[in-house]
Amino acid sequence: MSEQAPRHQLIFITLVAITFISPLANHMFIPATPLVKEEFGIGDELAFATLSLTMMTMAITSLIYGGVSDQWGRKRVLLCGLALYTLGAELCWFALNIEMLLGGRILQGAGAGCGIVLARAIARDVFGMEKISSVIANLTAAYVLGPLLAPTIGSFVVGAEGWRFLFIPITIIGITLIAIVFFYLPETNAPKKKRDSFFIIIRKMFEDYAGLLRIPRFTAYALMPGCMSGVFFANATASAFLARDTLGLSTELYGIWFLCMPLGFMTGNLISGQIGNKLSVGLMTICGTSLNLIIVALQWIWHENFGLSIEGIIIPGAALGIAQGMCMPYAQTGAMRINPKLAGCASGAVVFSQLFIAGAAEQSVGFAADGTLIPVLYIMIGFSILAVTTAVFAQVSLRRAMHIDSLKNEH
Repeated sequence: MSEQAPRHQLIFITLVAITFISPLANHMFIPATPLVKEEFGIGDELAFATLSLTMMTMAITSLIYGGVSDQWGRKRVLLCGLALYTLGAELCWFALNIEMLLGGRILQGAGAGCGIVLARAIARDVFGMEKISSVIANLTAAYVLGPLLAPTIGSFVVGAEGWRFLFIPITIIGITLIAIVFFYLPETNAPKKKRDSFFIIIRKMFEDYAGLLRIPRFTAYALMPGCMSGVFFANATASAFLARDTLGLSTELYGIWFLCMPLGFMTGNLISGQIGNKLSVGLMTICGTSLNLIIVALQWIWHENFGLSIEGIIIPGAALGIAQGMCMPYAQTGAMRINPKLAGCASGAVVFSQLFIAGAAEQSVGFAADGTLIPVLYIMIGFSILAVTTAVFAQVSLRRAMHIDSLKNEH
């Protein structure tokens, strides 16, 4: 066992590094978007697309990597993902126009989708089911740390060297991870001798997803985290443009302010961790989504009374992070309880919802942007109402199912 400890330690460090590629692709680029808009002379909708397309591509590919790696092996699929991620960074680095940049960002998203999915799958292979909970908790902590640090680091890099310089460290990290995975990471899930084709894997996987989505309560639990992520990222993404273009803040100062938002999310997760199973999934999801709606309403009142300010964007954003962190673990738990045999698919569907709806919210802000917070608030209030609706619907549906089961037992 002692001989395996150093090897397991190296594998864990590698998995932590792999989880970071998602926030590096996403959050680190947020401070760069106003400069991209300025350099290429584009509108807000295309500038926001450099974030939203990455997020939505990541969402789609995160559904695929797990199932394909079950059949073809973790290592080769991970290497393919890291290669796409690094090639995307290169394309962004040398982008001559917005089309090349968008193509590179899509490639980055396609590659980054492998990060958290395969890191968890490899952790399960290596450490076994007995230790997997603590290992995944540590990986999740690393994943949350990425969004906390990436925008601030990105702000200082962009402020000092320009937005293209962001892709130099990203490229170096990608190449380094490819080398480490190729030479040192063992194959933890040997490819099956009789492998299904890619299309058969995808068909089986989507049949499982379709089966889950036919259950209204599952759909509600899956949509809930996505709607709350939509609120959070609409506010967070708009903050970069409003801080620079409307309020005239420096990129570096904005990066320091931005730290508050992911800190709020970490605080919410800590609160939900302390509560644990003491309160029900229904109570926590309804309370979390209701708090989310109240915060957006108070942010609107603040804006109406005091006008646009960085405090009026970031402080409510931090509070939204707390509400999101409190609610989302319970929504995921509720989704995974619907059919324990398809817990992996349920988890994947929730991750997809979080990323895809967040990307859609970012792009909606891009289309509606007018240099003020008003269109952002409309989008945030819409997603907030939808989040509360799904939470209430899930609870009503659960109680109805329990009532039907009790009637069956009586007979």
